[in-house]
Amino acid sequence: MQKISCEILIWIVVMVPQFQGIACFSQQEDYADSLKIELKHAEGKHFIEVSNDLCRYYMNSDPDLALSYAYISLNEAFKNNLINEKILTYNLFGIVYNSKNQFDSAFVNFNKSISLAYLQRDTLHIASILNNIGFINYRLSNYSEALNNFNQSLVYYERLRDSTSIGSAYNNIGLIYFDLNEYDQALKYYHKALNLGRKVKNPKLTGPTMLNIAYIFTRTGDPTKALSCLDSAMVDSRAANDKFNEARIYKEIGIIYLINKDYQNALKYLALAEEYNIRLKNPIELASVYERQSECYMEMNSLNKALSLAKKGLQYAQIVVNKKYLIRAFKNISQIYEKKGNYKQALHYYRKSIEINEEILDNQKISQIYNLQLQRETRINADKIAELNMQKQMQHIEIEKQRLLISRKNQFISIVIIISAFSVVLLYILYKYYLNKQTLKMEQDVHSLKEQRSREVLEAENRERKRIGEELHESLSQILLLAKLTVSSLKIKGPTLSEKQEEVVNNSIHLLNTAFEELRNISHNLAPFLLKEKGLVVSVSDLLKKIGKANNWVVNFEAIGFEKRLDGFIETTLFRVIQEIFSNIIRHAAATDVNCQLIKTEKDVTIMIEDNGKGFEINQIGKSDGIGIHNIYSRIENLNGTVLLDSVLGRGTIITLIVPITNITTNERG
Repeated sequence: MQKISCEILIWIVVMVPQFQGIACFSQQEDYADSLKIELKHAEGKHFIEVSNDLCRYYMNSDPDLALSYAYISLNEAFKNNLINEKILTYNLFGIVYNSKNQFDSAFVNFNKSISLAYLQRDTLHIASILNNIGFINYRLSNYSEALNNFNQSLVYYERLRDSTSIGSAYNNIGLIYFDLNEYDQALKYYHKALNLGRKVKNPKLTGPTMLNIAYIFTRTGDPTKALSCLDSAMVDSRAANDKFNEARIYKEIGIIYLINKDYQNALKYLALAEEYNIRLKNPIELASVYERQSECYMEMNSLNKALSLAKKGLQYAQIVVNKKYLIRAFKNISQIYEKKGNYKQALHYYRKSIEINEEILDNQKISQIYNLQLQRETRINADKIAELNMQKQMQHIEIEKQRLLISRKNQFISIVIIISAFSVVLLYILYKYYLNKQTLKMEQDVHSLKEQRSREVLEAENRERKRIGEELHESLSQILLLAKLTVSSLKIKGPTLSEKQEEVVNNSIHLLNTAFEELRNISHNLAPFLLKEKGLVVSVSDLLKKIGKANNWVVNFEAIGFEKRLDGFIETTLFRVIQEIFSNIIRHAAATDVNCQLIKTEKDVTIMIEDNGKGFEINQIGKSDGIGIHNIYSRIENLNGTVLLDSVLGRGTIITLIVPITNITTNERG
């Protein structure tokens, strides 16, 4: 029976619990879209969780996009100083860089993650990260380091009494022994993993384990037992909806048929494996599948087809930088060229396989050779060094006497120089500290003066608005009242008036009533008495009721956390800004639904206003001649606040105001 080498894929086992697999091909895009929608409304830890889920989703299909979501998560974690989230995100960085074959970057991020995990005594993540580091060492054929990493992770999983993870660690250790052709040791760990998987009834563990056992029976020439194990593995994989494992099972069945020279059935199952792995975007498995298909066609003497598939397999092996697969791909192509009679190309690819094999062995051999050479040179030079030492020993005694005298003098001089230098440095540091302190004080004074002037300007504006409103209400309203009484007196003389005159009088009274109402609205807008008496929440609620009624809007209003009133100046400024925003919505948005939410915490006030209008291009704000939006920015910036705009043409607008209220005096509601 033909002897072949079987493939072991460690992705799923090693990355537990990071990789869970994708349940259904048709649901992948819907899942990503739902995460993106959820991300828009998420905050804090939930925001990081959703962003990390998107990173996991794209890490195989689009690693660069996955990295961008990881950066978003990391920024949010640093912003809120969330240590556990930093651990998770650095770990994801390592996994993505590993998938991009950037192993140095992967190691750096895994080390950052595990350092934080050690500080937090986070046993679960320490174990998981050790697994991931072991996986990189496995890919680089650093078996000793990988075995050490997997054994360390096993210790932590045993402390946690996590049976599934312990079983995964057993599987990983078994894979190392498998690659070292220690099949008895490998089976020992596989059976430990299998027993645990059956105990906890977890098909995600028993499926891959049965596949690993099947690999051993295939390699040791027992295809009947291998097929029996593969049947069990398929049942468990389908129960767990594990498409990755199903693909590997189909490939292994194809390999067994290849061994038995049943090339048609071999190609049938290899085609199934190819289809699965294309959907799963799994390049490392595709490299193996194309290699096996190539072997089938080579045995069937379809050498051109075999060569095409072999080169395709080589391309995927180069993508994942897997040296073991590269060696096999080069040997496979070499054999095909040899059968075609092209011995030059056959030799070329065979030499390439030798070069890669030597690269794998070099890391282990170089250190051994270097140590042997160093020991030999040390022995040769040992006698010469001893002889020279004897000759110089007497000279050293005399030299030491002189050196001791000089050393005492130098020591005294050095102490003087050090003290002097330290004094100069200390004076310089004190001088710089004084200058920095004065500069900082000056900057603080300038900033305070600017804030004071800005506040005075706004307060003066509010006082002037109030004065004008009160004067309009007290003076002009009296004049309008007198005019109404005068016109009304004419109506009393109704019998003496003609029909046309009576109509003019009635119209005049109606116009005066309208003028009264308009005057009342203007004076209340200039000097909102309700704001002064009842505060911001009641005033905004009243404003929205009036605006909604006048514009036939559906208005939703919510206020949270306003048990105490804000500083009067802050309330007035925020009310003016809200008036300005709704004025812009009325003039420009063509909206029908408006949502307004006021949230007060110990640190800040957040105001969110959303409409379903026609929206606008945010990058056109700076080119606009209107002053409304600029007034909003100016007023909020004077309160050291932030304005956030989110608008897209045809989708509406969301404007968010965040104003800090720390150190601002609050009053009880009146």
